[in-house]
Amino acid sequence: MQNVILVTVDCWRHDRCGFNGHHRDTTPTLDSIAKESIVFNRAYSTGPYTTESFPGIIGGQHSYNGCYFGDDPAWKAFEQEDTTLARSLSNVGYSTVATLSNPHLTKTRNFDLGFDRFRNLRTKGKDNAKQGGDNTGWAGRMYNIRSYMRRYSSLINPYTLPFILYRYRQLSNWPTVSGEDVVTGFLSDLESTSRPFFGWTHLMDVHAPIHPERAREGGLMPKESNLRQFSWDAARASRIHEPRYDTMYDSAIRYVDKQLSELISELKNRSLWDETILIITGDHGEVLWDRDQIYGHPRHHLYDDLLHVPLLVRAPKGSHKRINKPFSLAWIPDLVGQLLDVNSGNFPEKSNTDWINDTGSQDIEYVVSDTLDNSGHSVAVRTESRKVIHHRKGPDNDLVPDYRYFQEPIQFNYLSDPKERVGTEPDSDIRTQAADLLTDAESLSTVGEGFDPDMKQQLQDLGYKM
Repeated sequence: MQNVILVTVDCWRHDRCGFNGHHRDTTPTLDSIAKESIVFNRAYSTGPYTTESFPGIIGGQHSYNGCYFGDDPAWKAFEQEDTTLARSLSNVGYSTVATLSNPHLTKTRNFDLGFDRFRNLRTKGKDNAKQGGDNTGWAGRMYNIRSYMRRYSSLINPYTLPFILYRYRQLSNWPTVSGEDVVTGFLSDLESTSRPFFGWTHLMDVHAPIHPERAREGGLMPKESNLRQFSWDAARASRIHEPRYDTMYDSAIRYVDKQLSELISELKNRSLWDETILIITGDHGEVLWDRDQIYGHPRHHLYDDLLHVPLLVRAPKGSHKRINKPFSLAWIPDLVGQLLDVNSGNFPEKSNTDWINDTGSQDIEYVVSDTLDNSGHSVAVRTESRKVIHHRKGPDNDLVPDYRYFQEPIQFNYLSDPKERVGTEPDSDIRTQAADLLTDAESLSTVGEGFDPDMKQQLQDLGYKM
């Protein structure tokens, strides 16, 4: 049986890859791999940020049929009895290993279900339930400063300097672990793993704040100083348009591509390349001033700058083609089952499509993405050419920005209007499908007691509101 490696990249947009037509040379390694891979032109995340997307990627879940952690439904988790990709492959004889660095992906939220070995290099095992009061320290203060910065239309304001100084302070303990360290740790963990194996690793280098040295190492901006990059990052945090931040973002992708080149080279050195399926995707995209004067990945932002992600699958002696049909990342467990010709398990979401042998004559089920928290439930449902976004208000409906679909559902013909600028009245069939999925946070089950202060600080350092 073939090994399987799943590589996920945080905040990775579909349109920033060379193999998807980007004008910058961001992905030379993957451009080469794409020529011998199945490339999904229209792969979509199950949600617009990490905690909404990974229950889909490794568990086939959406927010409307999942569970959450502690007392805040924004932070999704797994229940102990849930089926995951690792658990499913373990049941058919696979060794399973995960080497990660996103502080959302922890044992206390049950992201380790089915893994024989599970390491989060950022939390280092310190992801226990909360043990005392909230003491978020500098991260909490800086989150407030960022809010104050947004009251000004330029960086000439009282808060820019403290923000930049805090970035310098973070250099000794940056909020993300370098892709080089993660890949090195992952390869080390694979050494002690018997075959066949399923391995999962997640890279954070594209997630803000982007480390200035990694942006330089990417090669698209090799001489830009820390100060200049921190100034551009301050513009991003202030929601002031800064085109040079786009270059930072692209150079971080190029840095990730270099780490993937090292991973592939080592697989070849270990004689694993010709017996390993490699799946590479993003957990969600990133808003880069595309609309509403924002950067980042807001919770209820269900436009495709956040949902449309790269996805390529390289299998030894496998086919190479591009698939144009819409694909949900919640179908990855189903896809792995097809690649290995094994029962992929009992997941809430399955595609009922043979992606390997025939995609031309089969109808695609609705592709769903959603966000559910105390502010409400937003659902995007798409067909081959149409997409409807629907919203139900929650008890804390204080969302910013005020998207159009908060008032009435809206439809986009996203093939002819890929930037989703022209909204129309939804067709009744797809509107009904979206409306039927809308629910309330109270309908979800919960696990765990919530975050401890250290974990809150780690998440706030990444820009999450705690």
